[in-house]
Amino acid sequence: MNNTQKLVLTSMILTGIIMTTVPFASAEQVSVSVPQGTSVPGCEETNECFLPYLVTIHPGDEVVWSNDDTAAHTVTSGTTAVGADGLFDSSLFMAGATFSHTFDTLGEYDYFCMVHPWMLGKVFVTMGEDVEKDLSTITIGSTIESNTQVDNLVANIVSSDGYANETITIDVTITDLKDNPAEHITYNIQAIHGTIVLLNEEGHMHEGTITNTHTTNALTIDASDDDPVTITVNAVGFGHGEQYQEVFGEIATTQVVPEFGTIAMMILAVSIISIIAVSTKSRIMPRL
Repeated sequence: MNNTQKLVLTSMILTGIIMTTVPFASAEQVSVSVPQGTSVPGCEETNECFLPYLVTIHPGDEVVWSNDDTAAHTVTSGTTAVGADGLFDSSLFMAGATFSHTFDTLGEYDYFCMVHPWMLGKVFVTMGEDVEKDLSTITIGSTIESNTQVDNLVANIVSSDGYANETITIDVTITDLKDNPAEHITYNIQAIHGTIVLLNEEGHMHEGTITNTHTTNALTIDASDDDPVTITVNAVGFGHGEQYQEVFGEIATTQVVPEFGTIAMMILAVSIISIIAVSTKSRIMPRL
């Protein structure tokens, strides 16, 4: 391969990567303070152990914690009930020091101080800066209280197959446990193939609409048992206007693999071999 061919091949690869990756908005930096006096209990009563207690950001944004207290603290992902989950950990950082972490994946992230376990904070990573908030009331199931619980929701995800150079069409239907349509719910849907984000956008179920269709970018290679496309639907909020409530959590996740996966192909191959063996013995070829 000469230099010209190498240059053309490199350009094609780079173009493919650019075309199959969903661009995010410019990354931002969000500041969180560890206020003075949080080394003694009391701040947890008003959620002021970290200021602000909850920050809402977008993928690629960076959160910077500054220790404005006189005592040393940690910023550790996880919960006091379960412990550290290993996603991020500042270790012990002293007064006047800072710690930062960049969030690339949608979701809700709890964190706490390992030295002072009453200190709790939360980061929510969402794509929802253009959510409509001016239409109607919450109308899902029977009561608002039960409907704002993510555990009461079911998402039916139907998709086309994942083949190279083709997009995937995804139909999403969200209901409650009694099959009532989940109207006026805002959700995020994400499709990831390996390290490539094929789809990352918000959807909303309006009154009378219980199914939305989403289309991914084209795949670079076929989906497979070893490298499936993972589709995740997360709740973002319910309702509109003054009745809008942020409700975060995963509703459903599924994977797109070829229609005839590895196991199916093995069974098919064994069946064909068996037919051939029987035909050889009987000298009769069955009609396939």
